[in-house]
Amino acid sequence: MNQMSPTARSEQQSVRRPVRALSRRGRAARSPLPVLVTALAVLGGCAIVLPLVGMGTRVSWGQLPQLLATPSAQAALWLSIRTCLTSTAICVVLGVPLALLLARSWPGVRIARILAVLPMTMPPVVAGIALLSTLGNRGLLGAYLKEWGVPIAFSTTAVVIAQVFVSMPFLVVTLEAALRSRDKRAEVTARSLGAGPWRVLAQVTLPLATPALARGTALALGRSLGEFGATIAFAGSKEGVTRTMPLAIYLEREKDTATSLALAAVLIGLSFVIVGATNIDWGTAASHLLPHHRRQEHQDHDAAGSEPRGAQASTPSKGERTSESPRGGGHGQDLQVAFELPQRDVVVDLEVEAGRTTALIGPNGSGKSTVCSVVAGLLDAENGQVVLGGRVLDGPGGFVRAGRRQVALLSQEPGVFTHMSVLGNVVFALRCQGVSRAEATRRARAELAAVGADHLASRPGGALSGGQAARVALARALATGPRLLVLDEPMAALDVTARQEMRRLVARRCAEEGLTLLLVTHDVLDLTALAEDVVVLDRGRVVEQGPTARILSAPRSDFVAHLTGTAVLTGVIDGDAETPGLRLPSGQVVHGRPREDAADGHIGEQGHGDNRDEVLHPGAPGIALVPPDAVALYRQAPHGSPRNVLTGRVTGLERSGALVSVRLELEEGQRLSAAVTAGAVAELGITEGREVCCVIKAVQVRILARRG
Repeated sequence: MNQMSPTARSEQQSVRRPVRALSRRGRAARSPLPVLVTALAVLGGCAIVLPLVGMGTRVSWGQLPQLLATPSAQAALWLSIRTCLTSTAICVVLGVPLALLLARSWPGVRIARILAVLPMTMPPVVAGIALLSTLGNRGLLGAYLKEWGVPIAFSTTAVVIAQVFVSMPFLVVTLEAALRSRDKRAEVTARSLGAGPWRVLAQVTLPLATPALARGTALALGRSLGEFGATIAFAGSKEGVTRTMPLAIYLEREKDTATSLALAAVLIGLSFVIVGATNIDWGTAASHLLPHHRRQEHQDHDAAGSEPRGAQASTPSKGERTSESPRGGGHGQDLQVAFELPQRDVVVDLEVEAGRTTALIGPNGSGKSTVCSVVAGLLDAENGQVVLGGRVLDGPGGFVRAGRRQVALLSQEPGVFTHMSVLGNVVFALRCQGVSRAEATRRARAELAAVGADHLASRPGGALSGGQAARVALARALATGPRLLVLDEPMAALDVTARQEMRRLVARRCAEEGLTLLLVTHDVLDLTALAEDVVVLDRGRVVEQGPTARILSAPRSDFVAHLTGTAVLTGVIDGDAETPGLRLPSGQVVHGRPREDAADGHIGEQGHGDNRDEVLHPGAPGIALVPPDAVALYRQAPHGSPRNVLTGRVTGLERSGALVSVRLELEEGQRLSAAVTAGAVAELGITEGREVCCVIKAVQVRILARRG
């Protein structure tokens, strides 16, 4: 048997340490309740436990088998078990769909929720009278049923109906509350992978709601087991037919107290077992019951996953990964998306060339995620259309639902299903595409190997680190064979190392598959490493687009300027195209390079720009873009005649690689940054709050008309 590696052993020990630490909580970790609250809690517990203890002192425990062996006790016991199991099954079959319906929003749902809870609040005998008035021999429906030879009242069927009426609300309320407060992102992920309504319900929604379903079912079973009032009013008390344990206990109380107490003890015991079963972590219990050698094999498997990637002989080479690709060397396709969403104030019209990577950037709330959702089919492209490779996905010509568009979406949350294994996650995506189970398993393993996650195949989806989850989500998305990959900031929550690995992985897989990539990011490193083109959104509009190098080197929007560290000064235009300048609110003028110097073929290139913005009108609002390396700092104004000499106050210093970034404020709302060496900081005595002389190279300053 393989020995566990030291790395894996240390990881497992680190996982166990917090558990042991919690079990040995010291004084510093204690968080006691107020004494009054504790005292009231003890009184509340006594109010529940003492009656049970009191009854236990009256039970003849030594004679319990003989008392329960009487014919009447046996008949009541087995009748209760049969009817309770039957009624609970009916509660699940009818209650789960009802809970799903009540968890949605539709007109009148609040009234429906009240009606669903009503049987829980009414006295049981009133429930029995209501049932008798409806299904009794002279009831609203019972009269017709009797004519047809199907009498209901005073039969075993009536017992089951009474139990369903009073117990189903317990299941419905418990499950409906869990469904209404659930996180729906897993279902959205399943839809984006191509899962239909039944698959989403059966494999995602209900499995994630299993704890609530189990507790609701247990409560319904326990309530059915203890039902008395509705049963005696609607079904009567005929031995062997309708006399369940609660009725037998009530009737035996006067003539045979010992048997009555024995049946009561059994009833309480059954209720305790039923409800207690829902409080057991069956997954943990099963792991403790596994044979030792199976647990050791699982540990060895995890240990292999913790070893360096190069040490795993099972990891296929790049060529092998490509040959196992489910797409078989498919290629990306052109994307055209145009729509208007008035409720979100987003109006977008953009194109992405086939096989290229286009980054979508902009401030928070600018509409980037909205564009991704429209492209993926999670939102309608109102007043527009989405076209991929000439195929209309959304528009007047029709609508292709999410998961059938050959578009894969990865959001900031990886969306790995926690109730499935890693392999099961990828198999799920392939099964949604109609692939057979055997073929789906084979291709899922190939996709996991292609992203370096094959050693995680048997690990639960909820036991992954952020970087591992991102890899699994990428493998699952690529398994669907997309022509377009949409990444909505999937690397935002990763640490620096995991982010670098994810960038390399995305770049390699997109190159291997020839995919078209639409990338949403706030990280300039993502742009330089992945993007060939950039589209800038601001307030729901495209304000700038073009090749990545040009957008980053000569930004024309405030957002990109700040993203690249360029300072944005605001004021009014002063001068003309040959001698452009920007007059600040204080009256100082910042001079920029002549427009001829900027005529490098980029002006007017933006399809969504307004050419009138290229003309500088004196007195019109404008901005000056000042990169950090254009600013030199001095104690006093230098000799000569530099065109831009301004006084600024140091507001902060920050290490930036080998340099120091000095933040400066020229006047209220006008801020600069300068990149200087640590030696210059010491030589000039730069400290926060000190005033320094800022000399700005005019040739590196761009004066532009202000947009918006």
